[in-house]
Amino acid sequence: MGYSFGTTLLVVLGVLVALGLALAVAVLVVIRRYDLPLRGTVATLASLAYVVSPVDAIPEIPFGPIGLIDDAMVIIGTVLYVRGLIAARRELDPAGPALRDLPHQPPPRLPRGRRGVRR
Repeated sequence: MGYSFGTTLLVVLGVLVALGLALAVAVLVVIRRYDLPLRGTVATLASLAYVVSPVDAIPEIPFGPIGLIDDAMVIIGTVLYVRGLIAARRELDPAGPALRDLPHQPPPRLPRGRRGVRR
């Protein structure tokens, strides 16, 4: 069972790419589903870019797992900020954006004399 350094590195990079793709899909779903305002979209995409970029406030290479703390804090801060935006939007319009845009239509009515009659 002699795993080489190259195999281990390849597995680690594969896991990181999979996590990055999952995070990107989650970001796009939140932006699309909750119809975030521009500032929420910018904050979400900027946090995703920060997490993916090699430039960090605390780099991972010299500090090891401690270097992931700044990435986790950026993700947590963005989640809390976007959650607050979504909650504020729901308070403004409890029916949601999909129902608000539909014109009001009364329910269909049956002609007189045919209500409840089965033949």
